[in-house]
Amino acid sequence: MKNLQKTYKVTLKSDRLFEVTVTQTDFWKSLLHISTQTEFNTLSQIACADWIEEEHFLLTYILTNETRDKNLMLKFTLGREYESTLSVTTLFPQAEVMERDLHEMYGIGFEGNETLYDFVLEQWHDLPPLRREFDTLAFVHEHFAFKGGREDNKDVKVEQKRRREEAKKLKAQEVAKLEAAKLEAEKTSRTDTDAADTKEAKDGQ
Repeated sequence: MKNLQKTYKVTLKSDRLFEVTVTQTDFWKSLLHISTQTEFNTLSQIACADWIEEEHFLLTYILTNETRDKNLMLKFTLGREYESTLSVTTLFPQAEVMERDLHEMYGIGFEGNETLYDFVLEQWHDLPPLRREFDTLAFVHEHFAFKGGREDNKDVKVEQKRRREEAKKLKAQEVAKLEAAKLEAEKTSRTDTDAADTKEAKDGQ
């Protein structure tokens, strides 16, 4: 960690997570230096965020130390207009799959990676689907048909509310019936008691 802090401005994100931000120009030499001169020598993930408002991607290379208890995020920005960056497969062979995924989902090029062909999506000819300008709903409506017989499907929340109100109403009716039955039983009991008292009074005369 001391070697890292001597060269870079390190931001502490948590006890086990650190962050270094560099420029695209300095990225390759920074990655080479960090992976060979510090404890963070294993590439575990490459992540991408689309900052469409600022017209760039944020690429994050997550490096792990040998004991697997600390991680370093090495970040840089890349223009969104299908710009490329250098592949890191010569340093980390496992990056091949990660770069293929980012190329397919965001349209990012990785110079030196010769396997940037169909990966998960087959014969995809639209915008990369994780770019924020990609309209998922429009794509679904254009390429997929909805099952018939669903046109009159009721709104779930409205239907749930209706059923709850109906259940409350039925419960209230049941409570009212029980109360009425209880009152009727008490009335009958009082009538029987009054009749018995009257009979006893007559017999006493």
